[in-house]
Amino acid sequence: MKSKQKVRPQTIAIIVVMTIAILLLLHQAFLRIRVLYTEQLYANALELRQHFLENTVNNLVEDIVTERAVRTKEYEDQVESCRDYVHLIAEEAGKDAAKEVKEYFDARPDSRNWTYMAYNKDSNEVLYDTDGLLGDAWSGNEEELKNSFISSDSFSVGNTAIIYGITRQTMDDIVRKSIIQKVMYNEFDGNTWIWINEIRNYDGGKNYAVRVVNPEERGTEGRLISTGETDADGKEYLQDELDKLKDLGNYHYTYSIKTGDGGSAPRLVFSRLFKDYNWIVSMGSNMDDIAIYVRNTNAPVEQYMIKFELVVAVIFLLLLAFMVVMTLRSDRVFSLKITKKLKHQVERDALTKATSRQYGEEKLKQFFEAYKKGKASPAIMLLDVDHFKEINDTYGHDIGDVVLKRVVTSLYHTFRKSDYLIRWGGDEFVGVYLGLDEDGVTMVAQKVMEAVHAVKVKTDDGTELSMTASIGIAEFAVTDNEYMDGIKRADNMLYESKAGGRDQFHIAEKNAAIDESKQSDKLARGKTG
Repeated sequence: MKSKQKVRPQTIAIIVVMTIAILLLLHQAFLRIRVLYTEQLYANALELRQHFLENTVNNLVEDIVTERAVRTKEYEDQVESCRDYVHLIAEEAGKDAAKEVKEYFDARPDSRNWTYMAYNKDSNEVLYDTDGLLGDAWSGNEEELKNSFISSDSFSVGNTAIIYGITRQTMDDIVRKSIIQKVMYNEFDGNTWIWINEIRNYDGGKNYAVRVVNPEERGTEGRLISTGETDADGKEYLQDELDKLKDLGNYHYTYSIKTGDGGSAPRLVFSRLFKDYNWIVSMGSNMDDIAIYVRNTNAPVEQYMIKFELVVAVIFLLLLAFMVVMTLRSDRVFSLKITKKLKHQVERDALTKATSRQYGEEKLKQFFEAYKKGKASPAIMLLDVDHFKEINDTYGHDIGDVVLKRVVTSLYHTFRKSDYLIRWGGDEFVGVYLGLDEDGVTMVAQKVMEAVHAVKVKTDDGTELSMTASIGIAEFAVTDNEYMDGIKRADNMLYESKAGGRDQFHIAEKNAAIDESKQSDKLARGKTG
């Protein structure tokens, strides 16, 4: 009995000490897990936000390049289409050729796009010079003018030389205006903005750049900017941005903005230099909402862990190992949910909620690789909303956006879970269908046409717009080298649908060759939409 009395206090003391030690270690372990979870949650959210900013800016720059290419082709076609008629007017007018041709261009609806000149070849006297390209002392050397035009035509009637066309400056002014409008009316979740500054002096310094557009600070267009300007914390960050853009072409960085309480908060920014326009295209997102998001997401986890720790304190000898495993698993589940949610936002087109082009291209690459390994080719549909440009031009981009969103909503009613609807760009969509036979492809095409026909949009003036679409459908072929060959084949069929009058579909034969001359964007867009 004496022995037991001696052992008992010692045993109890050992158990008490071990219990306290294990509880302290357990408490410290839980604290560390909470910190790691919060840090990883923040890192994941920050990385996804950086990717979002970079992808959005890159997409906008790609829009500039694409629109310039489209405008160039459109204006080349316009010059070519009016060439014979202009020559005929001039020949019939004789000595009044310069005046008659000018009146023709003045009367065109798009007269402001055209540059017109005429001069006397004998004396080099300037008769007309709408944009002042000939100057005060015209030498008669037309070669000097060529670089100013995208496309032009020159000819003579008697001793009168006539030159007309569309200048690069005109095209760039139109593209700039289009992109500025797009930036001005783009809307993003949270305190996220796109802005554009134009560099005037690549060495930096006072007035090195001018504000082109900034929806966050409307009315500041034309404001001169200096590299000596500071953020809310007094940091001069614009010179660093300029140096990095000159060296690398793009730059991730942060700067501080003022908050409502007089303090400061960090803003995450991605900038890219578009050298052709001397534009710095930037997108910034306030980081305080990331911190709020992490805090709100972490709050229920924090409460759960505290309760969990109390339970483990009572039964830790039996369930310690199990609880650590469950905690780690819970940590991973929460992190995966958050990552999946943010990833889903990146994979969707912001306007229409269709699959984004970036994610869609990845899926097409996967399907093409599977096809090369012996899997069946999916059916690839290329759909273009008919006369969409005319809708935009007539009723504005807001109505155009409504049309696109309703078309996508209607199309999704025809899609299976295994199908993909990708916004390829503008009013162009790509559908990807798995496991369809020939009859199934035809049936899908008919359902898609009916879905587009079902879309009705009322404008502000009460006009009800009805929608149609031109469709081309194809599959991968054994001779294809990349997934874009399937897109090109579908585009050949889209070309046939447009050329045939629109509101129809064409399906390519199996393993059909690609005709590079039949590209849907080669059809005139200015009048045909």
